[in-house]
Amino acid sequence: MSKYQDPAVKVTCPDEALRLLKEGNARFVANSLVPTDYPAALDKTGTQQSPFASVLTCADSRCSPEIYFDQGIGNIFVCRNAGNFADREAIGSLQFAANVLGSQIIVVVGHTGCGAVKNAHAGTVTSLPELDGILADLGPIVKDCPDWEKDGVPANVKAQVEALKKAPGISVPVYGAEYDIATGEIKFIA
Repeated sequence: MSKYQDPAVKVTCPDEALRLLKEGNARFVANSLVPTDYPAALDKTGTQQSPFASVLTCADSRCSPEIYFDQGIGNIFVCRNAGNFADREAIGSLQFAANVLGSQIIVVVGHTGCGAVKNAHAGTVTSLPELDGILADLGPIVKDCPDWEKDGVPANVKAQVEALKKAPGISVPVYGAEYDIATGEIKFIA
Protein backbone atom coordinates (compact mmCIF):
# COMPACT_ATOMS: atom_id res chain seq x y z
CA MET A 1 0.00 0.00 0.00
CA SER A 2 1.35 3.42 -0.97
CA LYS A 3 2.12 5.98 1.72
CA TYR A 4 -0.60 8.15 0.15
CA GLN A 5 -3.20 5.54 1.01
CA ASP A 6 -1.79 4.34 4.31
CA PRO A 7 -3.75 5.88 7.22
CA ALA A 8 -0.86 5.07 9.56
CA VAL A 9 1.36 7.71 7.92
CA LYS A 10 1.26 10.90 10.01
CA VAL A 11 1.31 14.20 8.12
CA THR A 12 2.38 17.09 10.34
CA CYS A 13 2.82 19.89 7.80
CA PRO A 14 0.06 21.85 6.04
CA ASP A 15 2.14 22.15 2.87
CA GLU A 16 2.54 18.37 2.69
CA ALA A 17 -1.19 17.86 3.24
CA LEU A 18 -2.02 20.25 0.40
CA ARG A 19 0.56 18.58 -1.86
CA LEU A 20 -0.94 15.14 -1.18
CA LEU A 21 -4.41 16.36 -2.14
CA LYS A 22 -3.15 18.01 -5.33
CA GLU A 23 -1.17 14.91 -6.31
CA GLY A 24 -4.18 12.72 -5.58
CA ASN A 25 -6.40 14.81 -7.85
CA ALA A 26 -3.79 14.65 -10.62
CA ARG A 27 -3.83 10.85 -10.30
CA PHE A 28 -7.63 10.81 -10.40
CA VAL A 29 -7.75 12.96 -13.55
CA ALA A 30 -5.08 10.77 -15.20
CA ASN A 31 -7.00 7.59 -14.20
CA SER A 32 -3.90 6.41 -12.39
CA LEU A 33 -5.27 5.77 -8.90
CA VAL A 34 -3.12 4.23 -6.22
CA PRO A 35 -4.30 0.72 -5.31
CA THR A 36 -5.82 0.52 -1.85
CA ASP A 37 -5.81 -2.47 0.47
CA TYR A 38 -9.13 -1.80 2.19
CA PRO A 39 -8.94 -4.65 4.73
CA ALA A 40 -5.50 -3.40 5.87
CA ALA A 41 -6.82 0.17 6.06
CA LEU A 42 -9.78 -0.98 8.14
CA ASP A 43 -7.42 -2.80 10.45
CA LYS A 44 -5.31 0.34 10.96
CA THR A 45 -8.27 2.65 11.49
CA GLY A 46 -10.47 0.33 13.56
CA THR A 47 -9.51 2.00 16.83
CA GLN A 48 -8.19 5.43 15.79
CA GLN A 49 -8.08 8.01 13.05
CA SER A 50 -5.69 10.82 12.19
CA PRO A 51 -6.81 12.42 8.91
CA PHE A 52 -4.22 14.76 7.43
CA ALA A 53 -6.81 17.05 5.79
CA SER A 54 -10.45 18.06 6.19
CA VAL A 55 -12.85 18.83 3.35
CA LEU A 56 -16.14 20.73 3.43
CA THR A 57 -17.94 19.92 0.21
CA CYS A 58 -21.37 19.63 -1.33
CA ALA A 59 -23.60 16.62 -0.74
CA ASP A 60 -23.97 16.21 -4.53
CA SER A 61 -23.60 12.53 -5.42
CA ARG A 62 -21.02 13.35 -8.10
CA CYS A 63 -18.64 14.95 -5.60
CA SER A 64 -16.78 12.41 -3.47
CA PRO A 65 -13.55 13.85 -2.04
CA GLU A 66 -12.09 10.47 -1.11
CA ILE A 67 -12.31 9.59 -4.80
CA TYR A 68 -11.35 12.86 -6.54
CA PHE A 69 -8.42 13.35 -4.15
CA ASP A 70 -7.48 9.63 -4.45
CA GLN A 71 -7.31 9.06 -0.71
CA GLY A 72 -7.98 5.97 1.32
CA ILE A 73 -9.86 5.26 4.52
CA GLY A 74 -8.78 7.52 7.37
CA ASN A 75 -6.83 10.06 5.28
CA ILE A 76 -9.37 12.87 5.01
CA PHE A 77 -12.17 14.05 7.28
CA VAL A 78 -15.21 15.01 5.19
CA CYS A 79 -18.22 17.23 5.95
CA ARG A 80 -20.91 17.35 3.27
CA ASN A 81 -24.06 19.41 2.92
CA ALA A 82 -25.98 21.07 0.12
CA GLY A 83 -24.00 24.07 -1.06
CA ASN A 84 -20.89 23.28 1.03
CA PHE A 85 -22.10 25.75 3.64
CA ALA A 86 -20.07 26.41 6.80
CA ASP A 87 -23.00 26.10 9.17
CA ARG A 88 -22.77 25.42 12.90
CA GLU A 89 -22.54 21.66 12.46
CA ALA A 90 -19.86 21.84 9.77
CA ILE A 91 -17.77 24.31 11.78
CA GLY A 92 -18.02 22.16 14.91
CA SER A 93 -17.04 19.06 12.97
CA LEU A 94 -14.06 20.82 11.39
CA GLN A 95 -12.98 22.18 14.79
CA PHE A 96 -12.98 18.57 16.03
CA ALA A 97 -10.93 17.40 13.04
CA ALA A 98 -8.31 20.12 13.45
CA ASN A 99 -8.06 20.23 17.24
CA VAL A 100 -8.64 16.62 18.25
CA LEU A 101 -7.75 14.51 15.20
CA GLY A 102 -4.80 16.59 13.96
CA SER A 103 -6.04 17.57 10.50
CA GLN A 104 -3.46 19.96 9.01
CA ILE A 105 -5.68 21.87 6.54
CA ILE A 106 -9.30 22.48 5.59
CA VAL A 107 -10.39 22.70 1.96
CA VAL A 108 -13.82 24.05 1.00
CA VAL A 109 -14.74 22.46 -2.34
CA GLY A 110 -17.58 23.85 -4.45
CA HIS A 111 -18.42 22.34 -7.82
CA THR A 112 -19.71 23.09 -11.29
CA GLY A 113 -23.39 22.37 -11.72
CA CYS A 114 -24.22 23.03 -8.04
CA GLY A 115 -28.00 22.90 -7.70
CA ALA A 116 -27.98 24.64 -4.32
CA VAL A 117 -26.09 27.66 -5.70
CA LYS A 118 -28.21 27.72 -8.87
CA ASN A 119 -31.47 27.70 -6.92
CA ALA A 120 -30.25 30.21 -4.32
CA HIS A 121 -29.20 32.53 -7.16
CA ALA A 122 -32.64 32.18 -8.77
CA GLY A 123 -34.45 32.83 -5.47
CA THR A 124 -36.20 29.47 -5.62
CA VAL A 125 -38.70 28.76 -2.85
CA THR A 126 -39.97 25.22 -2.26
CA SER A 127 -42.48 23.75 0.17
CA LEU A 128 -39.60 22.15 2.11
CA PRO A 129 -38.64 24.35 5.08
CA GLU A 130 -35.16 22.91 5.65
CA LEU A 131 -34.23 23.18 1.97
CA ASP A 132 -35.61 26.71 1.86
CA GLY A 133 -33.39 27.50 4.86
CA ILE A 134 -30.31 26.34 2.96
CA LEU A 135 -31.26 28.41 -0.08
CA ALA A 136 -31.93 31.42 2.16
CA ASP A 137 -28.47 31.07 3.73
CA LEU A 138 -26.80 30.90 0.31
CA GLY A 139 -28.96 33.59 -1.32
CA PRO A 140 -27.19 36.70 0.02
CA ILE A 141 -23.83 35.29 -1.10
CA VAL A 142 -24.80 34.55 -4.70
CA LYS A 143 -27.91 36.62 -5.59
CA ASP A 144 -25.96 39.53 -7.13
CA CYS A 145 -23.51 37.37 -9.08
CA PRO A 146 -23.94 37.90 -12.85
CA ASP A 147 -23.71 34.16 -13.60
CA TRP A 148 -24.75 31.61 -10.96
CA GLU A 149 -22.07 29.07 -11.99
CA LYS A 150 -19.15 31.13 -13.25
CA ASP A 151 -19.42 33.73 -10.50
CA GLY A 152 -21.75 32.27 -7.85
CA VAL A 153 -19.96 28.99 -7.16
CA PRO A 154 -16.55 30.67 -6.53
CA ALA A 155 -18.23 33.46 -4.52
CA ASN A 156 -19.82 30.85 -2.26
CA VAL A 157 -16.54 28.96 -1.82
CA LYS A 158 -14.73 32.19 -0.90
CA ALA A 159 -17.48 33.15 1.57
CA GLN A 160 -17.26 29.74 3.29
CA VAL A 161 -13.45 29.97 3.43
CA GLU A 162 -13.73 33.37 5.12
CA ALA A 163 -16.36 32.08 7.56
CA LEU A 164 -14.07 29.22 8.57
CA LYS A 165 -11.04 31.49 8.91
CA LYS A 166 -13.04 33.66 11.33
CA ALA A 167 -14.48 30.75 13.31
CA PRO A 168 -13.02 30.22 16.78
CA GLY A 169 -10.94 27.08 17.09
CA ILE A 170 -9.95 26.97 13.42
CA SER A 171 -6.21 27.60 13.45
CA VAL A 172 -5.18 25.52 10.44
CA PRO A 173 -4.90 26.94 6.91
CA VAL A 174 -8.20 27.05 4.99
CA TYR A 175 -8.24 26.82 1.19
CA GLY A 176 -10.99 27.07 -1.40
CA ALA A 177 -11.34 24.98 -4.53
CA GLU A 178 -13.78 24.15 -7.29
CA TYR A 179 -14.37 20.65 -8.62
CA ASP A 180 -15.30 20.30 -12.29
CA ILE A 181 -17.88 17.49 -12.46
CA ALA A 182 -17.17 16.95 -16.17
CA THR A 183 -13.36 16.66 -16.04
CA GLY A 184 -12.66 15.68 -12.43
CA GLU A 185 -10.18 18.52 -12.02
CA ILE A 186 -9.82 20.52 -8.83
CA LYS A 187 -8.89 24.18 -9.25
CA PHE A 188 -7.75 26.01 -6.12
CA ILE A 189 -9.36 29.47 -6.06
CA ALA A 190 -8.97 30.91 -2.56
